[in-house]
Amino acid sequence: MAAPGQPQVFRETRSNEFVRAMSKAVDGNVKNKIGSKMSPGTSVVFMLNSLTGLSLLTMPYGFTQSGVVLGGLIVIGCMAISFMTATMTIEALSISNALIYEETEDDFIKSKGDDFREGLHQEFKAATPTNKGTKEPLLRGDTLSAFKEENRIVNARSEFKIRERVELGATGELVLHSGSRAKVTATLIYIMILSFTYGTASALVVTVNQSLSHTVLSVIELLGYDGPDAQLTYMVCVVITFCITLPLCFANLQNTKKFTMVIMCFRFLAIAVLLVIAIWRSIERVRIEGSSAVLANVPLWKPEGFCAVFGNAVFLCGIHHYLPSMLSPLEPQEKAPGVIIVAFSFCYILLMAICATAMTAFNAETHAVCSNEPGGSFCKIQPLYNLNFAPVSAGGGAVALFLLAYPAMAIASIPVAAITTRNTMGKWLNIKPPDPEAPYTASNIALTLVVVVPSFTVALITQNVQAVIQYVGAYAGLSVSFLCPLILLIRCRQALNLEDPSLKNADRPLKSPFGNICGYIVVMIAYIAALTISTKKLFFSPAS
Repeated sequence: MAAPGQPQVFRETRSNEFVRAMSKAVDGNVKNKIGSKMSPGTSVVFMLNSLTGLSLLTMPYGFTQSGVVLGGLIVIGCMAISFMTATMTIEALSISNALIYEETEDDFIKSKGDDFREGLHQEFKAATPTNKGTKEPLLRGDTLSAFKEENRIVNARSEFKIRERVELGATGELVLHSGSRAKVTATLIYIMILSFTYGTASALVVTVNQSLSHTVLSVIELLGYDGPDAQLTYMVCVVITFCITLPLCFANLQNTKKFTMVIMCFRFLAIAVLLVIAIWRSIERVRIEGSSAVLANVPLWKPEGFCAVFGNAVFLCGIHHYLPSMLSPLEPQEKAPGVIIVAFSFCYILLMAICATAMTAFNAETHAVCSNEPGGSFCKIQPLYNLNFAPVSAGGGAVALFLLAYPAMAIASIPVAAITTRNTMGKWLNIKPPDPEAPYTASNIALTLVVVVPSFTVALITQNVQAVIQYVGAYAGLSVSFLCPLILLIRCRQALNLEDPSLKNADRPLKSPFGNICGYIVVMIAYIAALTISTKKLFFSPAS
């Protein structure tokens, strides 16, 4: 349907037959097909699965450093800006699909033959005053441009439909390919994405192996034996995990949806158990010590702990590079912003409940580290919150083992993250991907090692997952979540001249409500402020 007040010149733009044929032609040219569709409810569940991963375990420690009130404000502020930039990412994704649509449109018009093109030209001439006696070519460039522009307005829902998963880096290549500055910007976007994915993989490897090593120690002590050295156990787990992960990076992981669903169910179950136990311990403490004594040990406002929460909040909300995979299958697609709002809202309520109960249940403990054996001593909130539950004696120690071990199930996510990073790097370096049936090529092996080895090296060097999150989140994560979507949206709109007044009212359901000067200013102020505060806290403030 045309925008209000927009004149229509070409009959074909209003032809259902033409629109269907054009849509079918575009579908046939799609390279990275979406596959099966997902309802909004299913999309919310899968997004919650992503949001409740690593950050839900690392955030309680962050709240002990920043205080509950400040921590809650930082998280909700990060969520608000991330939602704004997520809508920008979604619009950029739809425009990327429109650019692919228009590439097919050129070929489709040529395939229709001379008569069709002559008809377009005659319609255009009838609506456009020309100098008499001027001999004109069969199809002038301005005729084709006028037709494409009208089709862009009249059939915006078809043109801007998401048919293909176009990742952030690929979107950058589509709209930042001409001019040295544009190419440098595209390269910087790739670097930011790769830095964030490297950091995410490193934090994931540390988390998996910390959980795995503590589970091993708890099992040994539960069996009545003296546990080996904790550091040695951790190092052995890192080596074993590397030996498992590396071969899986060359396997076909496309058919692992059922396994992913099983892990997701275990994760939600573990989160529920964590929450129930923390609530029970909080109630017991209030009953014995009184509410005033319990609340006295809950910090409310500690500005010096800004980075501890902010880095975790960026990891929590920084799902922008996953949005093409998460939301492309959504049907109807215009529900995408609503899916993000619902997922963020549920996640925030769950996060605040977990952090608040963690503070009341464990923050007054005096031990720095928890016992590994069930029935042992509890401790202050750990950098990985599930480690606080090692002493839980319920079920003869089975509950404690389950809570210790469940993050280790994320070992299945390490090869997925590595493959994603490898593919992104290969696309950036223009390295052709290998045949899935013959993945052991020299370039693929080299890229895989370049991706996998650094993450495991970081895990061997440090168990401090909070440090990894704070530094990566404050720079690479912040840039991918706040800055990249803004740049890509501006350049995507320029690529199709969408800021032109005649195109502003086109019926584009995925158009970001924040894609305007006010939205850009808010995002840039938030980006610069967060970058400044993080740099000051991380590098120029005295260590506490």
